[in-house]
Amino acid sequence: MTRPVDPDEQEYVEFGPWVTEVRTFEEIPRLFRSAGIDPREQRLVLKVPRDIERRNVGPGMHLYDYLVVLGFAELTVLQRSGERFQTRSIPIDQIAAVQDSVRLLDGRLTVHALDGSNVQVAYNGSATDTVRKLVDQIRETYAPRPQAMTAVPQQAIPALGRGDVGLATEVRRLMQAEPQLRVLHTAPGVTVTPASAVERFYRRLQPLTLHPLVALQDEREIQVIHRRDWCTPAGDEISLARTLVPRSRITQVMGRPWERFRGVHVITVHVGQTQLDFPVQAGPQSTAILAGIRP
Repeated sequence: MTRPVDPDEQEYVEFGPWVTEVRTFEEIPRLFRSAGIDPREQRLVLKVPRDIERRNVGPGMHLYDYLVVLGFAELTVLQRSGERFQTRSIPIDQIAAVQDSVRLLDGRLTVHALDGSNVQVAYNGSATDTVRKLVDQIRETYAPRPQAMTAVPQQAIPALGRGDVGLATEVRRLMQAEPQLRVLHTAPGVTVTPASAVERFYRRLQPLTLHPLVALQDEREIQVIHRRDWCTPAGDEISLARTLVPRSRITQVMGRPWERFRGVHVITVHVGQTQLDFPVQAGPQSTAILAGIRP
């Protein structure tokens, strides 16, 4: 007679770095089951594993750091804290922005709320496709895609530097998947000059690069493709970030000089009490983005 498979034992056997969709109550990690979540009543439920090598995993261990629950009224993140978990929620109608970034295997998803708070999920970069599915479903909650999207004439992919192939590839992917997207602006990467004389002195041997960004738009959203860190010494070609902002929730857009660097402006997009900063070269670059994003 075949012994029934114990869900906890199955979890241990199948453990890996993958973010996995949860479809039944039995598939919910043991630590989070007391929350009483029924995956069948949600839009999407994902379990996110701990950052731990398979050889260090043992039976009985809590193997997942997060349970991400996208419901019909709110987004809830259950996060492991030792032998317990903490719960954070954002109502769907209070989502201000979504930011997703990957540097090699270091993935980070942040969902911002109109009150200035946020929920964050760290994940293995190998799970990018699954996290993209979550991001797309979050987008559908705050800005449902119309039945018929009006495609725009084919546009050239913005020209970027030789080290920015990853950015250009992501822009191409998005424009193919969402043909209604228009290029709002492209800000190329530039070497920046610190305002401080002391920093200028030691940066002579290790100059800083302000990385490029590409801003895309349609009637629903502003999408900005960029690097995780805006300025780094030797380039940051191994990271890719995407910030999505629902246009209808933008309350104010402002520009100001970045006090740390000469000739750089910071475009700040206010979405309720959440503030998103996008530094670009001063002049036509900043003017064009300001004009395109203003609510």
